[in-house]
Amino acid sequence: MARYKGSRKPPGQKKPPLTHFLCLPLVTPVSRPQLEASVEQFRDAVAIRNAPSVREVGREGESGPATQETVVPGVHPEAVRPVGALHCTLGVMSLSKEKLGQAVELPQSLDVSTILQEARKRAPQNRPSSSLTAAESKREDGPASLERPISPPKVERPTTPLVIDLKGLMSMHPPQKTSILYSAPSDPSERVYPFCLALQKLFTDKGFLVPDDRQLKLHATVVNTIYAKGRKRPPKRSVKQQTPDPEQSVPAVEAEEPVSKVTATGVGKGGAERSEAGGQYDRSQGHGPNANAPLKIDATAILEEFKDFVWAENVALDRIAICEMGAEKITNAEGKVVGEEYTEVACVKMTP
Repeated sequence: MARYKGSRKPPGQKKPPLTHFLCLPLVTPVSRPQLEASVEQFRDAVAIRNAPSVREVGREGESGPATQETVVPGVHPEAVRPVGALHCTLGVMSLSKEKLGQAVELPQSLDVSTILQEARKRAPQNRPSSSLTAAESKREDGPASLERPISPPKVERPTTPLVIDLKGLMSMHPPQKTSILYSAPSDPSERVYPFCLALQKLFTDKGFLVPDDRQLKLHATVVNTIYAKGRKRPPKRSVKQQTPDPEQSVPAVEAEEPVSKVTATGVGKGGAERSEAGGQYDRSQGHGPNANAPLKIDATAILEEFKDFVWAENVALDRIAICEMGAEKITNAEGKVVGEEYTEVACVKMTP
């Protein structure tokens, strides 16, 4: 039996990195102009003017380790997520090349119309309050009839698209010290949530999603301070040793958009600057309810100001997508970053 000297522990099995995620993209032809105007208005209202880097913010009086927290009253401009990156994550994936080939085939085989119909049946307002219909109840109370009316044949109504509003602002942590602010989608039909649960279960049962038994939390991240310029990163040794732990970092049910760390030479498709996959270090440092980003904000006033803010209205969700971890920074001809998006390796249109 192998012995380990001193306090050294036996090396644990290395967990594979997170590679992809399942989501509902929130950027559509209808939502994009609304979201662009809303995000710009939000950034102008809350961003710290002439914002220093995280290192500069935390330098004065700094005496602790590199993981020391810094709390500021405003939002660093680069902590506000770009419009193209807005989505609702349904689960995260850790896929080999072979498994990815199988995963990208699943969306094309989905019967979206049937899933939507089932979601409509599960919506609270569509659950029967009694075993009798209104007409049947009236007959029970009225005079007896020797002839029972013939019921018309059941006709399945066409399934309407999922239409959401994105309003308000909430914090993933206590407002006085948080690193993530988000808006939760809502829909009058109350079908979005059961629809997402059905998708999550389907992909989990097929072995594509990292299993997680926590409750699904649909949200679109608007602010995440891990993206702030100059944020402190873990030492290189930690980068090599740490891998995402779904039980401790970002659960499939509460996943934020993947960590985006720009490589020095990476260039993505179409001239886009490719961000390094978030699975290269422990994502608990900046994502989910257990996030440990070094830069925190006191969002108390911001949450009050934007509690009823409208980001987008009457947005028909148009697709289900599997995206790569790590976003692409889109640059123009001059090399200036003009946007950021995730690469969709597979998607299916949500046309009923």
